[in-house]
Amino acid sequence: MSNRTSQIEAALGAVIILISSFLLVAAGFREPTALASTETIQIAESIEFGAKLYDDNCSRCHGQDGKGLIGPPLNDAHFFTDRIKEVGWGGTLRDYIISTVSSGRPVSTRPDRWPGEGLGYAMPAWSEAYGGPLRADQIRAIAQFVLNWEDEALGNVAVDRKVDPVPVSDDPTFAGRLVFIRQGCLACHTIQGTSTGIIGPELTHIATVAATRIEGLSAEDYIRQSILEPDVFTVPDCPNGPCVQGVMAAQGFADKISPEDLESLIIFLLAQE
Repeated sequence: MSNRTSQIEAALGAVIILISSFLLVAAGFREPTALASTETIQIAESIEFGAKLYDDNCSRCHGQDGKGLIGPPLNDAHFFTDRIKEVGWGGTLRDYIISTVSSGRPVSTRPDRWPGEGLGYAMPAWSEAYGGPLRADQIRAIAQFVLNWEDEALGNVAVDRKVDPVPVSDDPTFAGRLVFIRQGCLACHTIQGTSTGIIGPELTHIATVAATRIEGLSAEDYIRQSILEPDVFTVPDCPNGPCVQGVMAAQGFADKISPEDLESLIIFLLAQE
C-alpha cells in the first residue's frame, strides 16, 4: 500500500512539474509582448510628462511646435539627420539633447539666425547639477518629447497642429525684442537685461538719447534713419572705443528687414528710456 501511495505521489508530482513547466513556457512566450506593452506605456507617459515641461520651459525660445523662435528649430529634418554630425557629437541624439539641456550652451553655433536669449549665454543650463531648475528625470522626459517629433520632422507623418500665437498683445515691445535678437543686433549693442554687445553704441536709454542726436529729428525718426541709413550720423564713442563708420551699413538691414519687423524694432527701442 505504501508503495502504491508512493507511485501515485510520484505521478502527481510529475504531472505538477509538467503543468508548471508548461505555464512557465507559456509565460515566457508572453513576456516579450508584456514587456513591449509596458515599455510603450512608459514612453507615452514620458512624452506626456515632457510635453508639459517643454511648454513651460522651452517653447518661448524653440516654439510650441519646435519650429524655432529665438532658439533653433528642433522639429525639422536637419536636427534629426545632421545636427550631431554638425557639432561632432559621438553619442546618440537623445544623449545630445540631454547634455545640451542639462549644461546649456554658452555660444550659439548659428548666431546669425539663432542667437539664443541674448544675455551673454546662448542657452542657460537647466539641470539642477548646473544650477538650473530641472531634475534629471525631467530633462530625460523633455528629450523623449523632442525625439517624438522625428516622424513629423522627416515628413513621414502629417500633423495638423494648432499653435497658439506668440503673445504680443500684452507687451507691445515683445515682437521688437525678438527682431532685435534675431537680426543679431545684440552682437554689437548693449541693452541692459537683453544684450551685452560692445562694438556699437549702448542702447539702454536710446529713446531718451535719440531725441538729442540731430536737431529737429525726433527719437523715432532718428532710430529709423540709424537702422536704414546708419552712416548718415555716426556716434563718436562706443563702449569698445571710437565708433567706426560703415560697420552697421555693411549689415544691409535696409534690404533684409521687413517693414513690419522695422516698426516692431522701433517700438522696442523707443521703450528703452
